[in-house]
Amino acid sequence: MAEWSGRGRSTAERRAVAGRGMPVGRRILAAAGLAAGVLTGTAAFAQTAPGAGNFAFEAPPSVQANRVYSVNRQTGEVSACQFERPDSALVGLTRCFPKGEGAGAQKAGAYSLVSTRFAGETGIFRVNADTGEMSVCYVRDVPKSGGGGAEPMVLCTPQAK
Repeated sequence: MAEWSGRGRSTAERRAVAGRGMPVGRRILAAAGLAAGVLTGTAAFAQTAPGAGNFAFEAPPSVQANRVYSVNRQTGEVSACQFERPDSALVGLTRCFPKGEGAGAQKAGAYSLVSTRFAGETGIFRVNADTGEMSVCYVRDVPKSGGGGAEPMVLCTPQAK
């Protein structure tokens, strides 16, 4: 692409119109790069800003798991919900599981969730960036206290390094 010469215009007009003598193609690329940098910076700021939210969300890698886990970034408390649609219903529902052993609040930290690449895995790793500790959280049927069947609950292994 040839540069724009700007003949017949004042220096100020050439700079304003031609981006200080920069070829049109370069001006477009420069503007696109600036926009990408602003968007990238905005996205990075949103993830680390204090108002970015108290929770992180992640799905396990299993294509059979219709489930999303959440973790409270400060307390490490883990929840899990999934979509269900009963056969007779037109509209589905969100089913969230009660917290069982290890899924409640932990010592204060900087928690997040990490999915593995194991395609059959339906659980998720809870990691504490402050300490390097991690545990595995998953939904499992737990016998009800006093008998009477089992109830699915979110369970997490003890944190380890």
